[in-house]
Amino acid sequence: MLQKSFRLTSNKEYNQVYNHGKRFTGRFILVFIRENALNNNRFGIVTSKKIGKAVTRNLVKRRIRAIIAGNMDRFHGHNDVVLVARYNTGEAPYHLLEKDVLTVLRKAGLC
Repeated sequence: MLQKSFRLTSNKEYNQVYNHGKRFTGRFILVFIRENALNNNRFGIVTSKKIGKAVTRNLVKRRIRAIIAGNMDRFHGHNDVVLVARYNTGEAPYHLLEKDVLTVLRKAGLC
């Protein structure tokens, strides 16, 4: 689990990233990124019902959180990041999901 200082918590924060941030796409994930005034990056994860039932959505969120937590030392800057899981993320093996997330975050300039 990410510490609270590394998470987006309110609906307002998510909307600011969606409306004023840059968008980067990958095979399994969409990333919205916006610079913030803090000293660290904050992350938010979104899964819709297109992915599957609650069990599948929670599995995807846990996997993405594990990828972020495992690579936290590679991320630099001070940004708000929203990762949106796409419809095909539920069937993706962990290693492909990890590769896609890191590739898209590298494209976004976070790694």
